[in-house]
Amino acid sequence: MKFIFHKILNKFIYRPLLKRQLKKVGSNFRLGYFSEILSPQYFEFGNNFYCGPFALFGTNKNNPVKIGDYVMFGPRCIIQGGNHDTEYDGFMYNNQSIEPFKGEIIIEDGVWVGCDTTILSGTDIGEGTVIGAKSLVNKKIPPYVISAGVPVKTLKPRFKTKQRLENALKNTNSKYTLDDILKLHSDLGYSYK
Repeated sequence: MKFIFHKILNKFIYRPLLKRQLKKVGSNFRLGYFSEILSPQYFEFGNNFYCGPFALFGTNKNNPVKIGDYVMFGPRCIIQGGNHDTEYDGFMYNNQSIEPFKGEIIIEDGVWVGCDTTILSGTDIGEGTVIGAKSLVNKKIPPYVISAGVPVKTLKPRFKTKQRLENALKNTNSKYTLDDILKLHSDLGYSYK
């Protein structure tokens, strides 16, 4: 009974109210039940966003979050923008200055983020990338790769053949050309059949 109540609360009350507070939100925005977005005015969501239950997304004005179209998150994911000045000469709790810590969190179109993943400031996840479950993402990840780990590492290209990659770029109306991706992947030591 409690589960059904929370699903109804999320779908008909929390999600519609939240959508009005977000900086930008596309069509078909679905946030899982028991999920929360703190400081929603610093979040932008593209079309067809899905997130599983129990997510916690938060950031501040110096670390806006931009999420593209067709992005999926598994359950229990975290986005945490912002940081603290570890050289502050008092209790960090008392330091209200966030000015030194500017940056964006960018998640491009078609990204799939596995369950229990944490995304921190300075993250830029390239189009079509898959992030494995329980990863800690804190850096730039190239497009169309599979990455995982704590901290995250790029493991391999998402597709085994150049033809599959080319089909994916065409089918998704990618902003990247085949040559763009081949160059990026070549720099990582990847080659295609």
